[in-house]
Amino acid sequence: MEPIKGIRTLIFDADDTLWKNNFYFVEATEAFIAMWVAAGMEESAARQAFLEFEKKAVRERGYGSENFLYILQGLWERLSPRYPAPPQTMEQIIERFKEHRSNGPVLFEGVKETMTELARRYALYVLTKGRYDEQKGKIIRAGIDKLVRDYFIVPEKDITVYRELLASHNWSSEQVCMVGNSPKSDINPALACGMHAVYIPYEHTWHLDHDAVSDPHHPRLRTLKTFRELTGIL
Repeated sequence: MEPIKGIRTLIFDADDTLWKNNFYFVEATEAFIAMWVAAGMEESAARQAFLEFEKKAVRERGYGSENFLYILQGLWERLSPRYPAPPQTMEQIIERFKEHRSNGPVLFEGVKETMTELARRYALYVLTKGRYDEQKGKIIRAGIDKLVRDYFIVPEKDITVYRELLASHNWSSEQVCMVGNSPKSDINPALACGMHAVYIPYEHTWHLDHDAVSDPHHPRLRTLKTFRELTGIL
């Protein structure tokens, strides 16, 4: 694969790029839906109810673990009068989900070593969306704050955020590369701003972040299988 030339600044997405995150949300969601199916609800209806409540909650309250727990609890209050799901099952789902916050985040294999090597040649930053306190806590607990010059936590990642970041730091777009797992939040807006982008797909990317790469053959786009491969193109 052809190396990327002229880069001075690397920006990394956090969740599901540096560490596993959405897997825990998927695991809890599937257990939650299975609970309602066991209580007599059609699976398609349970999934639709979750999706509709989730979209509304994200639009009104943003991202993060606390909002996810709000979704579970809100749907419980809405559905439990009609379906006899056992409260203890609901409690187990919530407690299991909460465990990942105290046990992690756990970096993907090779992330620390790769970023340490790249920091010798590039200025490294993190750009992530979500609740400020939650995302900051994960960055610090994972030790990423010691590997980057700064981190930016925003409510949403779109083309406006990327343009503002470039302007506020006086960065030339052709000298900046975004690394992430989400075409919607990482790859497409970066390419639209004239930046380079490295796409590292992740099988458990959040379904609301699903999107196609706008131009799979874009000259400033590279697609890798693992984080370690970054040193081969940078």
